[in-house]
Amino acid sequence: MNLMPGGSRFLLFFCCLSAVFLLQACIPPALLGPPAPPYSEDQIHAILDQVTAQQNLVNTLFCTGTLTFKQGAKEQEANITIVGKKSPFQVKMEITHPWGPPIVNLLIDNDRFTLVFFPEKRIFLGSVKKGIPQRSFPVPLDPSAMWAFVRGYPPVPEYKKAISPGKGIISLLDKKNNLLQRLAFYPSPLRPQSCSFPAIGITQYYEGLEKDGGVEFARKVILKDTVHEGSLILKVKHTLFNPRLPSGVFQVAKPEKFKTIVLSREAPAP
Repeated sequence: MNLMPGGSRFLLFFCCLSAVFLLQACIPPALLGPPAPPYSEDQIHAILDQVTAQQNLVNTLFCTGTLTFKQGAKEQEANITIVGKKSPFQVKMEITHPWGPPIVNLLIDNDRFTLVFFPEKRIFLGSVKKGIPQRSFPVPLDPSAMWAFVRGYPPVPEYKKAISPGKGIISLLDKKNNLLQRLAFYPSPLRPQSCSFPAIGITQYYEGLEKDGGVEFARKVILKDTVHEGSLILKVKHTLFNPRLPSGVFQVAKPEKFKTIVLSREAPAP
């Protein structure tokens, strides 16, 4: 004879199930099993070889899409056209309002930049190391980080030592054991998830990874500035890898009535 009503049986089952989950939550992590191991030395070298091989597949690119800037409650979206060359390093960006008028034309030529800032009718010239004026380009970038951003794939710089502090993480160190970059990877399939550039305080996140003729790239790159707590989001609509670039493509038109400001190498950019 069944002396327990249906509702009571369900309540008893729910209590037992809850007790199981609560018991698991109380078990010390050490008793639940060891954490996933870091990469072995052989795995580190194999992964870095894979990333380097991908990195070497592209020397020129052309792409169009949207660029969104976020900081706190502030959010602005613009259209962007990018043309780039890895060696010698040159990247040109044309950023426009969604309805057409230009906002910024930016050329980075090795370690120098030319920036035409249309809202203020000014042209800034200076060193990338000293920084691009934040009000016209809101996050810090160096050539390596810039190429990774527009390429949609992390670089592998020259390094002295590579270690894996945890599963899915590879840290690249210099000869003084200073952190140069930190790479994180999706587990399956093995693809780059993020890349941190501690020297300039940014981290890039790679989403929507796909392949085009063997070239792996992210359709969406999120660049987070950990110092100023801002972010840039690049969404690529159309891209072309290794096109033959016409001569003069890396020239920036300078409107005659714009004021030219040469930023000092000794003083930070305003």
